[in-house]
Amino acid sequence: MQIHKTIKPIFVCKFQCVGPECLMTCCGRNWSITIDKKTHQKYVLSSRADIASIAKENLVLLRKGKNNYSRVKLNEKGECPFVDENKLCMIHRDLGEEALSHTCSTYPRRSTRYQDETRHTMTLSCPEVVRRVLFDPDAMLLQEQDELVAGYKTNLIGQRQSASQTQQVIHLFAWNLIQSPSGNIEENLMALAQFILCLQHVNFDLHNRFAEVEDFYEALLNELQSGKSLLSSGHLAKSNAMKYLALSVMGTNAANLSAQGSFALEGHQQIASYLDVASISDEAELEAKFDAINQQWHRLCETSCLSEPYVLRNYLLYKLYSSYFPGKNMATIMRQFYRIVLDFFYIKCILSVRSMQGEIDQQVVMKTIASLSEKTMHNTTIDARMDFAIDKINGGDDLSCLLLIG
Repeated sequence: MQIHKTIKPIFVCKFQCVGPECLMTCCGRNWSITIDKKTHQKYVLSSRADIASIAKENLVLLRKGKNNYSRVKLNEKGECPFVDENKLCMIHRDLGEEALSHTCSTYPRRSTRYQDETRHTMTLSCPEVVRRVLFDPDAMLLQEQDELVAGYKTNLIGQRQSASQTQQVIHLFAWNLIQSPSGNIEENLMALAQFILCLQHVNFDLHNRFAEVEDFYEALLNELQSGKSLLSSGHLAKSNAMKYLALSVMGTNAANLSAQGSFALEGHQQIASYLDVASISDEAELEAKFDAINQQWHRLCETSCLSEPYVLRNYLLYKLYSSYFPGKNMATIMRQFYRIVLDFFYIKCILSVRSMQGEIDQQVVMKTIASLSEKTMHNTTIDARMDFAIDKINGGDDLSCLLLIG
């Protein structure tokens, strides 16, 4: 027998689907809904004539294994045909939750099983998950439960090897740096960047150089909590050029992965319209526009629904938790960090520009993050796309992306 740990953040435990009240229902977002063979047969042979009729007409056979037996053919609006006029799922309404397909019954839940633990999370493409993560001060508190399991259950097909001790220690250091009180969340990001550079300097040798790493970590915590800024105000021209390049590349991804009229694409179009680079005659104009974005962001962080200090911290803690940062490959740790920075920078710019044209409330934040997460968390090529963006921004200098933090 061995001890197996189950980890669930509070937001996972508290989540409840809000059904037709959802801002962006998962039943109408042009997603691919696959049906397992058992569920397929249950629908087409249902005693409910309306459900059986819809199933026979709209379940397209794939026959790619039991769990990928068919898929739902969406209507011209990208909506599931089993959704009624009240935006309620007919399957859930008439046949009960147990009749839902695996895809529908598990979304937005996710779990990753390791040999010694299972980590539960939920995807931010669901706006209700965004609300639970950002706007609950306890959202990222972790609940842990131990259970005794037979040895053979710790070596199941598809599960991952246990995280190394080095990975777990670095994860804890990173978690505490993001969670630490500071003047603003960008200071925490810069502290984590400096900590990563320290780890690279000692070649991740925590066994022999732990005291040195711990001293550096403690110094960073002290600087954060004392209010001393870790952000550099230098290289302003290069910083603005990097920011514009980052927005251009991220916008290309948003455009390529978004349906016309989506909230993500709309947000990027607002940024492009605001910057209007084609009409800018010199660097001073671009600098003034980025200064206005920064000022608007600071106002949002002081006066909007983002003003509570836990809101943005929870968002970054979610990113660390869901990716189990830094992962097993220490050689890519800065690359993993830059993906978080790029994501945060893009959301920051979209919300800042949006707020110049209207109020930013919880619903706008929820829809913005959910819409962008839909394009990133459900796309198998996004890491490669993000890495391409990082390489383009860095341009041979591995530290250029740090300019996006300030």
